[in-house]
Amino acid sequence: MNILFNLYVILILRILHIAGGILWVGTATFYLFLLVPAARASEISGQKFMQNLGPRMGPFMGIVTTVTVLSGALLYVRFFSDGISFIWKTGAGLAFTVGAIAALASYVIGSTVFGKTQEKISALDAAMAAAGGPLKPEQAAEMNRLQTFLMKAYRLDFVLLVVAMLAMAVARYL
Repeated sequence: MNILFNLYVILILRILHIAGGILWVGTATFYLFLLVPAARASEISGQKFMQNLGPRMGPFMGIVTTVTVLSGALLYVRFFSDGISFIWKTGAGLAFTVGAIAALASYVIGSTVFGKTQEKISALDAAMAAAGGPLKPEQAAEMNRLQTFLMKAYRLDFVLLVVAMLAMAVARYL
């Protein structure tokens, strides 16, 4: 574990963690507040754009979030050299822990809820394309339910990411 105390390893881990966090929060913000509303307003062309973006966005964000979580976990593990009590004995330990829990919750939501829900939406889109017309009423209701659920998940994810970002930004000063 001494390697985790090497200055160069710490610098690399911090760069990976902070750059990944910037990409993660920035992408979530752009996606929720700009991209999704623009795609919805563009109706059919927006749906086609999102269908093309999804297969590219998922793997990219999977890599970004995984690198961010792993580098953060390695940075966090360094604190255990003095025992686990740093979590509740220091403000920094508590803030890093709150940030880590929020980020891990976001990671779980992103890796489970987003992908599966988007696959279901894509299947309904494919059914519509195969039928050559609009969705049946029950399919349209299911599409609306899935899209509403996905937007709620995006909002929850955004809140978790803001909590993680703020907790980690101030932790060193507590």
